[in-house]
Amino acid sequence: MIHGASFSPVELRTTPLSGLHPAVRLAGAILALMTCMVATPVGLVVMAMILVAALARTGMGPQRQLAALRPWASVAVLVIIVHTFTTTWAAPLGHPSVAGALAAGKALLRVACSVGCLGLYLRVSPLDDLVLGVGWWTRPLRSVGVRNDDLGLMLAVAMGTAPVVLGEGRRIEAVVTMRRSVAGGGKERSVWNRLKQYFHRAVGRARVVVPLLENMARRAEALTLSLRHRRPDAGIVGGIPIPQMILLGIWTVLLTWYLIQGGWEVVR
Repeated sequence: MIHGASFSPVELRTTPLSGLHPAVRLAGAILALMTCMVATPVGLVVMAMILVAALARTGMGPQRQLAALRPWASVAVLVIIVHTFTTTWAAPLGHPSVAGALAAGKALLRVACSVGCLGLYLRVSPLDDLVLGVGWWTRPLRSVGVRNDDLGLMLAVAMGTAPVVLGEGRRIEAVVTMRRSVAGGGKERSVWNRLKQYFHRAVGRARVVVPLLENMARRAEALTLSLRHRRPDAGIVGGIPIPQMILLGIWTVLLTWYLIQGGWEVVR
């Protein structure tokens, strides 16, 4: 039997970002997402280059990054078409415009940078550090009676389920693909056969949903038993080093100043 974890990314290199305080990494990810939302096109290009290099440093090279984005190619094409024909400030509705295509490119670049920021954070911060970071920022709430005893448990279930579902889905899809390959046999490369292969792949992915949901339902039944007497501690870590706190402060001040000066207009 092929285990679902076999289809999960395994290569991960240690980077200087991994040595930052957990709370700094969490705050940096949030600030990076906000920066992606208001950055100019030139700023987005610079951010994209930095993110590509940073992800490559963690062991996720450019080829793997493109492979991760490839399933969203059809959505990207749809976004480009919609923007090209519906950017009414550049051309009447239904008429294509270069400005609309450029607006689509900027929107896609903004989304790609946002996803890259999240991906980089997940690559440099394990689940335990996420719990520690959230616990550090929410510890002042304890003084007003807000309890976060179950914070670690909630994050462990929420964040830990996604890779399990992804790996299990890839495993089932691989089994379906192998069965279809054995049954198909032929190796003709005609256009008609390629269309049939594309159709069968789409149908195969749709068929993954039912066994995947059934498998997740069985896991959910066992999860309540395994977590009944467990409660991961949100944890309290030491204070943030002064240089890291200064860096966060400068980033926050610059971003706030930019927003006050009208940075939200760039999003439009």
